[in-house]
Amino acid sequence: MPLQKVVLKPGVNRENTRYTNEGGYYESEKIRFRFGTPEKIGGWARISSAVFVGVCRSLWNWVTLGFLNLLGVGTNLKFYIELGGLYRDITPIRAESTLTNPFTTVNLSTTVTVTDAAGGYVDGDFVTFFGGTAVGGITILGEYQITFLSATTYTITSATAATSSTTGGGTVYAVYQVNVGPAYSIPSTGWGSGAWNSGSWGFSDTSVLNMRIWNQNNFGQDLIFGPRNGPLYLWNANIGVTPTVATMTIATPCVVTTAVTLADKTAITFQTDGALPTGLVVGTVYYTRYVSSTTFNLATSTTSSAALSGVTITGIAGQFGCTSPSFGLAIGQSLVISGTLGGTGSITGYTNPTTYYVIATNGTTTFTLSTTVGGSGVTTTAGAPTGLTYTLSTTINTSGSQSGTHKISSRGIALTALNGASSVPLTQANFIISDASRFTICFGTNDFGSTEFDPMLIRWSDQESYLEWAPAITNQAGSIRLSHGSKIVTAIQSRQEIVVWSDSAIYSLQYLGPPYVWGTQLLADNVSIAGPNAAAIGSGAVFWMGIDKFYKYDGRVQTMRCDLRQYIYSDINLQQADQIFASTNEGFNEIWFFYCSSNSTTVDRYVIYNYLEDIWMYGNMARTAWLDSGLRTFPMAATYSYNIVNHESGVDDNTGDTPIAIESSITSSQFDIGDGHNMAFAWRMLPDLTFRGSTDGTIPSLIMQLLPLQNSGSGYNNPLSVGGTSTTASQAVTATQTYPIELDTFTGQVNIRVRGRQMSMKVSCNTLGTQWQLGSPRIDTRPDGRR
Repeated sequence: MPLQKVVLKPGVNRENTRYTNEGGYYESEKIRFRFGTPEKIGGWARISSAVFVGVCRSLWNWVTLGFLNLLGVGTNLKFYIELGGLYRDITPIRAESTLTNPFTTVNLSTTVTVTDAAGGYVDGDFVTFFGGTAVGGITILGEYQITFLSATTYTITSATAATSSTTGGGTVYAVYQVNVGPAYSIPSTGWGSGAWNSGSWGFSDTSVLNMRIWNQNNFGQDLIFGPRNGPLYLWNANIGVTPTVATMTIATPCVVTTAVTLADKTAITFQTDGALPTGLVVGTVYYTRYVSSTTFNLATSTTSSAALSGVTITGIAGQFGCTSPSFGLAIGQSLVISGTLGGTGSITGYTNPTTYYVIATNGTTTFTLSTTVGGSGVTTTAGAPTGLTYTLSTTINTSGSQSGTHKISSRGIALTALNGASSVPLTQANFIISDASRFTICFGTNDFGSTEFDPMLIRWSDQESYLEWAPAITNQAGSIRLSHGSKIVTAIQSRQEIVVWSDSAIYSLQYLGPPYVWGTQLLADNVSIAGPNAAAIGSGAVFWMGIDKFYKYDGRVQTMRCDLRQYIYSDINLQQADQIFASTNEGFNEIWFFYCSSNSTTVDRYVIYNYLEDIWMYGNMARTAWLDSGLRTFPMAATYSYNIVNHESGVDDNTGDTPIAIESSITSSQFDIGDGHNMAFAWRMLPDLTFRGSTDGTIPSLIMQLLPLQNSGSGYNNPLSVGGTSTTASQAVTATQTYPIELDTFTGQVNIRVRGRQMSMKVSCNTLGTQWQLGSPRIDTRPDGRR
């Protein structure tokens, strides 16, 4: 018989048998199709040798007004900003504690037990210690990771072993970062799990401890971010990605000098490796009061002074109570009391007016006064004085001494802690900064005036604000509740609308303007989405992975034809559905979906949909997040090696120090001669391919082979071919010149001896520096009997 050209339809189809899908492809590994023919996908390379801590589930790219190209990296343990290949830790602070002799050491052990009655920490949290003295022959300073013991104790690991068993450390300041979260979803069963009366009698119900996912979006050049079901934080681009040294002059008021220029009324916090002056506390939010471009005073509010109300004298020496003001109370503030003292209670030595200084406070409703900065409390008797006015200066005064190096922290600050914050949501399942007039919109949050989390509530701030959330006639803040479903899963910003998914429906959220501001429209019911990151936008349409099929929204919701649906959903771990994520590879018109196979708790599979050619491919790959950004040259992905890699960079795996060849392959469905009436004997194959794009200086090669079968149920190479097994029936196709070259030259003919009723063709490559694309190979076959 004459040579037969093998031309197969593009895409991989596993919805039927290998024989029924004749004329197509059935298996693929790290393959894409370009204009109808398969080729190896591009390689990947780490952006640097630096690594982050934890498993990354969130990436966001933006550029500041200073043209810094930044990447937000959210892991289950920390939050970073990547710049120049380095990961800067900006994880927000949860709490600060002042401890006395908190460390207990054991002789010759590196394990140190820490006692902190305030609690609030969980296993794996991070704490930073400063101040204090050596204990057991070791000095405990800097950041440590916690091993939880009880509500009041935990252990840390010292770099060196203790030389004695003792308790001590003196006065120690402990600064705790926000609680860490699980790296993957953790199903739980038994008592206390699931909703009451939700399981069958005699059986335990199941609930899931959701893995940590950070939501993030830039508001102008600044970044707003927060963990799912947690509060929102602000990172100020003017402060920068690294802490800035701050020189402090102890004075009334305190004077701070830095090398960075900060605008008046910028919110800042401090960190130190020693001790701050009396009047300043690590992690407390202060506001700059402009003196010069790099010199400023500090205040607890953006206003210079304010009146306190509801003031009472508590009976504790020098302590007063008040109605919580709209700004923070802080040590070192001055308070002018004026008027004629009446009512009950007394202040020894009071004359009209008298200036006092705050020497202790809980930050909101109690404060202790002295007649000098850092002095002793005034003498008082309990009561409810009348006739007095209390004018608090928000400027900070300092006293005492200081030690170590102080810095303006680059960590995020909670929106609720910022001056001017009005009814900011306490928690959010997801949020978006809308392009339409810049609203901050939370999906799944607490309502105005309530602390209860409502998983179906959508709530937005005032226009051009992330601090004003209290609805009023003078602003556009508001909320709306969805009715279909039990919780909002995610939302994504599309053309002139925001697409919102609950766990059973999909909505369109559109800006209407006052008085309604935002309105919703139900697009489809009985629609699922696999997880909060399972949707992506490509070519103006929204694509997403459901719990049992794929969907598309381009003005109407459609179920997508998927040639791999049975293959995917018969081998998927839906208990880890939160790990499923989708993104684009826009340069190749592709949507990538990553998921966990049924026996895996980590992402190990991917499926690609090419929306231009309407075809599917699949393979194996371990990634934890993906971002295709037009602000950077390559699509970026996070790996289980705790770094970021650029995809479509080179042709090999450059995740580590040494390049590794990427194993790629594609296998056709089975084909035969005349529906298999006769056996076929193939004795030669003429390759048609290109090694274009291979690494300069290499001689690229791949393997081509025919896999024969006696019938559909016999398995490959049964009976053995005349030429032996498929291994000996395969041949290497090698370029005959070193790349780069203008015209491909390679092995022109592969000599084989393969006999079977039906056959599959397989092309595979595991060679460094090789890039390949298959064309239309030809096979020389002839009939060879009926059995």
